[in-house]
This record gives sequence, structure tokens and C-alpha cells, in this order.
Amino acid sequence: MIKNKNNHFFRIFSVLLIFTTYLFSRFQNLTAIPIFGDEAIYIRWSQVIKSVETLRFIPLTDGKQPLFMWIMVVFFKFINDPLVAGRSLSIFAGLGTTICLFLITSIIKNYQSKTQNPLKFIFESVDSYFFVSLIPCLVYIFLPFSFFFDRMALPDNLLAFFGSLSLFLAFLLAKFKRLDLAMLLGFSLGLSWLTKSPAIYFIVLSVLTYIAYLNKNIKSIFLPIISVIFAFIIYNFLRLGPQFHMIALRNKDYIWTVSEILRHPLDPLVPHLWDIVHIYSLYISFPIIFLVFLFIKNKFRREYFIVLAWYILPLIANAAMAKVFTARYILFTLPPLIILISLGIITFLGNNRLKTVIFLLLFVTNINTIYKLSTKPFNIELSSTEQGYLSDWTSGWGIKESAKYLKERAKTANVIVGTEGSFGTLPDGLQIYTQNTPQLTVFGVGLGFNFIPEKLIDARNHGDEVYLLLNKSRNNLYFKEFEKIKLINSFPKPQNDSLDLYQII
Repeated sequence: MIKNKNNHFFRIFSVLLIFTTYLFSRFQNLTAIPIFGDEAIYIRWSQVIKSVETLRFIPLTDGKQPLFMWIMVVFFKFINDPLVAGRSLSIFAGLGTTICLFLITSIIKNYQSKTQNPLKFIFESVDSYFFVSLIPCLVYIFLPFSFFFDRMALPDNLLAFFGSLSLFLAFLLAKFKRLDLAMLLGFSLGLSWLTKSPAIYFIVLSVLTYIAYLNKNIKSIFLPIISVIFAFIIYNFLRLGPQFHMIALRNKDYIWTVSEILRHPLDPLVPHLWDIVHIYSLYISFPIIFLVFLFIKNKFRREYFIVLAWYILPLIANAAMAKVFTARYILFTLPPLIILISLGIITFLGNNRLKTVIFLLLFVTNINTIYKLSTKPFNIELSSTEQGYLSDWTSGWGIKESAKYLKERAKTANVIVGTEGSFGTLPDGLQIYTQNTPQLTVFGVGLGFNFIPEKLIDARNHGDEVYLLLNKSRNNLYFKEFEKIKLINSFPKPQNDSLDLYQII
């Protein structure tokens, strides 16, 4: 594609239009989908960290790296609604990914430049391939995959951002072989490792990227080693937390060991490959995926196949090793996939207006999916790996409304609330909305109980106003127990379920 020499005004207008479109699409109806189980956990941890500084490593108790929760604390200072605050962090992480996609596309299109200065090279690349590099930004904005998770308070989006930033810096380090770039790359890798364990893929891939351009200059091999050392030092700050060992223990709950994989190499690989097909059909659509293959028509370039490696190797590794497999666990592979899609789009379009119209029509289905997700999520049917966001006990329909009612009652009485479960959507989902409310206490009472828990009965006998919050589908109370409770409200959930708020009478 010919380098575009349009004036600066049009370029500024294009950037502002893309930024505005991105932010509007992400912030509108941000809470249309209720709080999800893991969101409730992460937001609750952030609230605890904000309130008690000595508990800043509390995520380690469940083997989770805390960077996402630490950053979320900053958002609490500006946004009152805890769910909006948590999801806003993901939105800005997605914005960072969008910028990285723009920069990566610019530099790989201009990678053969003889420029010796990194900053000059970046500006030259952006100037030469400005409008070409906007294509991955547009693809990112209008993919349901990125749209959905940009609006969820989950650390996977932050991981995807650091992965994109690491890919950008890995390309720069491979080209210029400078100590300052090695340190910046190490910093990015370290922060990604403080976010989630799959960051180990970025570390390995960044070293492979450097080796791919090493040629005969063996003397500079120490540079990626410095990056890895930096990442290792940053990650080991977590040893200040007393439960650091829990990360390794919890990782075993999510991935198979090598010895176990060797016993059954095609299981879970093959089933998870089918999961990927279902996830892509839901969040991307296959006509757009097929555009990836068009990038092969380009003249052979190492840059393109390095991006392919950053996409395909972690994806296959996850499919081969993961015990639990959902879309969010492969979200960090989406940015390199979008670059490949964009390269295919560039090849497909050329300067043909008819093809441009066809390309735009490919996104009609995706835009319709985005519209439904942001306006009518209650009636959307997701695949089996994704349905927990909108249905089942993990979805938080009715929690915010229940919190509003209970906070109002707490103005005139001492309110005690028992919820099903002890961790996750309930009670954490209710606690994030009722934190620091005087005369209101929320705690979990476990699962599978047939009788109203004694602690709730005792609280009622002592004169407190006592409530029980549980999902209809998990209500195992004996029939006679219903004589002791009164249904205050029932909030509908998909699949004929509901969240029921009872008062102990």
C-alpha cells in the first residue's frame, strides 16, 4: 500500500475519531452485564487493599498476582461505583493495547528502514504507514472479543496490554540492540508477570524474537538476558507477601504437568481446539479469521512470522496444558491475531473500493453482537465455556438492587445478611456494594444447607433484622423452613433462575 501523505489535520481528526469511538463504545451501558464471580473477588480484594495497607498482598492467599488489584485502588479515588471503577481499568488497558497495535503495525511495515535511532525510527514508521496502522485499531474496536473483555474487571485485559507492549519493545530491541531497550522490555515483562502467570510466554517469545535477528552479532546476546533478569527481579517483589508459594500451588489447579500431558497428548488438546473454534465463532466470526491467511501473500518477512509465533505458540500451549479453558484465558493471544488479520485486510483491500465495501460488510454481524451485549445481554446465549458471565450462580443479576434495598433498611435497623457461598459472586458481590455501610453486615453461610443457618436465627432472636440471599437454582431449604422466611424480592436471571432475597421472620 502506498504511503499516505495527507495533512496533519486529517491525521489528528482520525486519531480523535478512533479514540472517541473506542471510549464511547466501551463506556456506554458499562454495567449492562452484571458483576461476574471473579470480578466480585478482584474488586473486593482491591477494596480491602485500599482500606488496610498491610493486606496489599491479599490476592496471594488464592495464588493470584496483585498488580491488577493494586492499580484498581487508584480508580476507586475517582469513581464511586466499584464495578465501574474496576471495569474502567480494563477499558484503559484496552486503550493501551489499541495504541500498541498501531505502533507494532507501523514498525513492522517499516522494519527494513536503515534509521539508527529508535525514536526517529518510530516517528518515521508512524509517518509513513499512519493510515495502514489504523486498521488494527479499527479491528480491535469492532471485535466482540475485545469489546466484551474490555468491559469486564478482569486482569486478562491488563495482561494483553503488557503482552502487546512487550512485543513492541521486543521488535525494537531486536533491531537496535540497546541496553535501555533491554531494560524497558524487562520492565514490561516484569509487570506482565505481576499480572498473571501466562506472562512466562512473553518472556520466552521475547528471547526468541531477539534470536531471530541475532545474525552473527553474538556479542549482544546478553541483552535479552538482562530483560529476563529485570523481569525476574520485579516478579520476586511478590516474595514480600507471606503466601507467595500459593501462586505455584494454584497454577497446578489450572494446568496439567508435563508428565501428565505426555500420557494423553491429544487430551485436552483436541477438545480445547474445538473450544477455540466455538470461541472464535462467537467473538470474532470466521470470515474475518480467514483474512489471516491473506497475509501470507506478502513478501516473506521475518516480522510477520514472529507475530504469528506470538499468536500461535501460546494458543497451542494453552490448549495442550489447560485444565480450564475459556475465552479470557486466551485473550492475551488476541493482539497478535489482530495484527495478522489486519495484514490480511491490507492485502485484500489494495485500492479496490468494492473490496472495501465487502470488508465493512464482514463486520455487520460483529457490530450487531456488540449492540446486543451492551443493550440486551439478558437474552444472549453464549457458548458453554462463556455462559457463566450471564447465567448460573456466577452471574450477579439482582445483587446491586439487593444492596440498595439492604442499605436503605440499615438506616433504621441493624441488618445482618447471610448469602449462599463464602467466596465469589456471593458474598463478595454484595460486599463491594455495601462496604462501610453502618449497621450492615454481610457474610457467606456456605452451600448446600437444608436448614436456615443457626447464626442467622440467633441474630434474629437478638433483635437484628436478618436476611438470606441465594439463587433459586441452589435453594436446598426443606419445605418447612419456608415458614420461617418471607420473600422480599426475586430478581430474574436467565434460564428460569432468580436471585431471591428472604427475610428471617
